[in-house]
Amino acid sequence: LKSIHKLVMNMADSGLITRQEIVSMIPPLLLDVHADHAIFDMCAAPGSKTAQLLEQIMASSIFEFGKANTDRPKGFVVANDADPKRAFMLTHQMNRLNTANIIIVNHDA
Repeated sequence: LKSIHKLVMNMADSGLITRQEIVSMIPPLLLDVHADHAIFDMCAAPGSKTAQLLEQIMASSIFEFGKANTDRPKGFVVANDADPKRAFMLTHQMNRLNTANIIIVNHDA
């Protein structure tokens, strides 16, 4: 089990997979996100929902508009967290996704 745990952690650190609780997966699915949407995630840290929202924006750009995955969609996410430490962790998590379609802020929403 240690080798599997290490593999999962390495894949998560490199951005190949995202570990997420089912309860966190539901809100982004219900929002019906599209490639041109602007989304404000007021309590974004640690970032699993935010990552899912960004993935939906990117996927929508590819499947709805037939754009290549190298084309940048117009949609974006403003990800906020009131706690500076959690906002820093959020920044670290979002860096794994390598996208310019996110703005991270640290403000009391």
